[in-house]
Amino acid sequence: MKRLIFTFIVFLVGFAKAERLEVYGFDQELIKVNDIYFIKNLEIFELQGNSFGKDYKYRVEKDTNFVDLAYQLKVSYYELKQANPDINPFKVPKNTYIKVPLKKQLPEDFKLNTVYISTQDHRLYYPIELEGKKYVITFPVGLGGEDFPTPKGEFKITERRVNPDWVVPPSAKINNPNLPPVVPYGSPENGLGTRALRLNGSSYMIHGTSKRSEKGVGMNISYGCIVLRNNDIERLYNFVNLNTTVIIY
Repeated sequence: MKRLIFTFIVFLVGFAKAERLEVYGFDQELIKVNDIYFIKNLEIFELQGNSFGKDYKYRVEKDTNFVDLAYQLKVSYYELKQANPDINPFKVPKNTYIKVPLKKQLPEDFKLNTVYISTQDHRLYYPIELEGKKYVITFPVGLGGEDFPTPKGEFKITERRVNPDWVVPPSAKINNPNLPPVVPYGSPENGLGTRALRLNGSSYMIHGTSKRSEKGVGMNISYGCIVLRNNDIERLYNFVNLNTTVIIY
């Protein structure tokens, strides 16, 4: 009997904590940085030390799944999955409350104007200073999986490309031997999207994606590259120059 009472109390405490979360929803306030707009508290956050943001709760409006919800809410699939372990990610009924995890941290020793990519969060972070305050621009990213993991470490951007052709790496040939040596920009088989930032002169890049693969951003969908939605990589492209430091951790 005591154990049942204890379990019930734990349940109530957990439920109360969940209910204290603010309801997800933004007034679409925009912050302009170098003539580029970002949604406040969704794409750009004011930093408090190395921390920012907060978690929300969101009531699902129709039967859905975490892939579609992640795309809608601009978070990654794995962020939703980790924050809501008791919900079936493939079947989320209408009116279900889910946790939207937007409370994050940068590395303690972070530097401004440096690109940080968290393989745990499946997120890219770019801290900046604006009118004497520190902010961080952030987007969900797709990464490589177990077979083609995204490398960790410190890198430099050594090439910037607009509307890039895709030079097909050997790893992609393994999955699709029919791919040509080079897939031109605009082809549905070209997964680089509208922008590409090469790391250390290697085959690894931060790049966009094809329209049919945009919902996969936030999952393990690449051959080791860091993949953003085209609207996100196009805005990031305007901030990062050659030799910008990229730290993947």
